[in-house]
Amino acid sequence: MSTYVGVRNLYHPARMITAMHLEWNLHYFRWVIDDGESEVHIGDVFDWFAVSFWSDVPLIRTTENTRTAVPLADGHYRVNAEVTYISKDPKQAACIIDFAIRAISEAGGILGVPLPPGCQEGDYVTGEVQLELPLCTTVHPHNLNHQWRVNKISADLTPYAQDLADRVFIRDTSQVLYKDVAGTDSVRARSYLLHCSDLNS
Repeated sequence: MSTYVGVRNLYHPARMITAMHLEWNLHYFRWVIDDGESEVHIGDVFDWFAVSFWSDVPLIRTTENTRTAVPLADGHYRVNAEVTYISKDPKQAACIIDFAIRAISEAGGILGVPLPPGCQEGDYVTGEVQLELPLCTTVHPHNLNHQWRVNKISADLTPYAQDLADRVFIRDTSQVLYKDVAGTDSVRARSYLLHCSDLNS
């Protein structure tokens, strides 16, 4: 039976994810499904060519040389990550960071490559990110494929409110709401959180 849950009931912020913790919260957007990708159900095992990340503000350099991720509310993570790749092609701007899994920066993000100025491969960075299963990424030379098993699915039913200044609708983070569902075809939502085990680890 599906249940509604508030965002504060979904997560345990004190838990740190390392390579030994295999469950990840991955955003899966309805527009990706509408573009031809499959509906997903609890228990499914599937391959995806990459995980991408986005951040509302640039990551910052840190001297903490560890790869960790701490789950936060609403599908966010506080990560400490090694920068393993920075594109040299301005037309394919991207970076890859490693925080127990490797993720590539979202294609066409507002921030571009969300790294601090002067950051180089091998540096470590920290900040708050979200993870998604992308439809495509910028071109890069690395294999980022993962196999996932879906343990739980949360449909994101958070309402959207109109931003009068920009005349657009934005997600109202003061009213975050998720519904546990058996599959992405159970409830139509703008996005879903797939709680997945990484079978590559």
